[in-house]
Amino acid sequence: VTFAFLIIGGMIPFAFAALTMKSVGMAAMKMVEEVQRQFDEKPHLLDENPTERPDYDACIAISTQASLQEMVAPGAMVIFTPLLTGILFGVTAVSGLLVGALVASIQLAISMS
Repeated sequence: VTFAFLIIGGMIPFAFAALTMKSVGMAAMKMVEEVQRQFDEKPHLLDENPTERPDYDACIAISTQASLQEMVAPGAMVIFTPLLTGILFGVTAVSGLLVGALVASIQLAISMS
């Protein structure tokens, strides 16, 4: 049981990283669309001395909304995986899960930096 959850725990950091990168990509695309919309509506923003300022509040709202919506799934995965593992499979499964996640997280942190 411990070895099986060691392998499963090793997959969790990669799944978390993938969900996080997907969320950041979606939020960035929404931001690009907003900036493009502002440039389409106000083409003089590209002038050397623009008379009007961009709508910064819309970009901040997009960023805030995306961070609140998109990070629910990764956060829930990190919180509930050990809890459900402990309830359903016991302490030895949780120990394997946490050790696998820790070892994989160190490798992932080194390779992402």
